[in-house]
Amino acid sequence: MAVVFKICKLFQDTFVDKVQSNPVIKAKFEEFKRAKIENPTQPFGSKDYPMGSFAPIGQAVPKIRHAHLTSDISIFYTISGSNPTVIYLYGLFSHDDSGTGQPANIKKQKSLASKLGHQSFT
Repeated sequence: MAVVFKICKLFQDTFVDKVQSNPVIKAKFEEFKRAKIENPTQPFGSKDYPMGSFAPIGQAVPKIRHAHLTSDISIFYTISGSNPTVIYLYGLFSHDDSGTGQPANIKKQKSLASKLGHQSFT
C-alpha cells in the first residue's frame, strides 16, 4: 500500500519553529511517518484521535486528527484515499498554540481553524 505525505506552508513554518526549540520533535516526526507508512489508519500511540466535529477546528477541516509527538506538541493531519493513501500534514502545535489547553481558548481555536481551512498542499 502506497502512502504519500503532502505538506502546506503552515506545516513547514510550524515544523521549523518547533524543531528549533525542541530537537527531539524531528525524531518523533520521523517515527510518526514510519508508523503511518506501515499502517496509515493505525493510531500513532494512545493520543492520536480526531478533533471534535463540533469544535472550531473539526468544523473547519472535517476529519482532522491530531497525534501527540510530545506531551505538549501534536501534529495535525488528515488521511484520505487508498493506494495511494494521502496524509495531509497541517502543522505542529502546542496546546496553547491550538487553544486546546486548560482552560480551552475558543478564540485561539477559531483563529487556528481559519488558518487550517485555507491551506494549499504540495
